[in-house]
Amino acid sequence: MNALKSETPTFEVPHRYGMPVINLYFYVGLISAILLRSIIIADHYSAFWGKAIWYIGVVGYLWFFTHRYHIAKRRFVVVKNLDLLEKVRSRQNLSDKDLEGLEYLLCSLSVSKERANYLIISVLSIVAIVVSLSLDLGILKL
Repeated sequence: MNALKSETPTFEVPHRYGMPVINLYFYVGLISAILLRSIIIADHYSAFWGKAIWYIGVVGYLWFFTHRYHIAKRRFVVVKNLDLLEKVRSRQNLSDKDLEGLEYLLCSLSVSKERANYLIISVLSIVAIVVSLSLDLGILKL
């Protein structure tokens, strides 16, 4: 591919976050998921602790999903501002700025822990349903 001058020379491709930031948000999401699914057990013992865990879990999710929204928006802006989708569809040569944008997108996707997060949330949801049904049906006594 021949390097071309970018059509949007003033656009700056964002830099990806480092692993400490990525891990921080992964654990915020994970802890929030655990808290929100543990409400069933906490509420079984105390309405106060059920509510406290709910608030902490929701605040954690708010923080986590606000960050995820920001990441999705940054990726979208790169694709839109560099017109990458159209350039790839029409097999245009990509400029250095375009390649920088693609590198950012691919790097961002490859280090993201969202796949692990979705799997963990799904497993915890299944466990929460089983525990809740077991408590409701009297199979499990805590």
